[in-house]
Amino acid sequence: NLLIYYAGHGWLDEEADEGYWLTRSAKKNRRSRWISNATITNTLKVLPAKHVMVIADSCYSGTLTRSAAIGFRDKDYYRRMASKQARVAMVSGGLEPVADNSGKGNSPFATAFLDALRNNTDVIDGTQLFSEIRRPVILNAKQTPEYSDVRGAGHDGGDFLFVRKK
Repeated sequence: NLLIYYAGHGWLDEEADEGYWLTRSAKKNRRSRWISNATITNTLKVLPAKHVMVIADSCYSGTLTRSAAIGFRDKDYYRRMASKQARVAMVSGGLEPVADNSGKGNSPFATAFLDALRNNTDVIDGTQLFSEIRRPVILNAKQTPEYSDVRGAGHDGGDFLFVRKK
């Protein structure tokens, strides 16, 4: 399992329909230190980890995701999710700027994410975690988080599972 959390600046090249993570050393007119979502996707394809979740709390991070249906949950749901490869992303907003500060030292997205993890008492999958994060973020900021598989990264229908350690 691998969880990648990125909190920082993002940029959207509207002509190319490509999003970028802007590293701390990124320069406005030089893309050599920008990380494209295509690079992230290609890297996810070859990672040996079975379950990978990318959490991106940055502007225009929605270019990583696409819509996905949420399946029916029966008694074997977690077993099925764990058996299939997952390449999923939870992003703080779609193709829009996102808020940096909630007044609590973190962004509205990070605040909701941490609150949801603290309140988890057992096993929670990425889909459930997202459902707990989405509404508080929408209510506290002008942005709409998204959760889905990463386009073209080898997703096979699994989901990322968070297990509370006692």
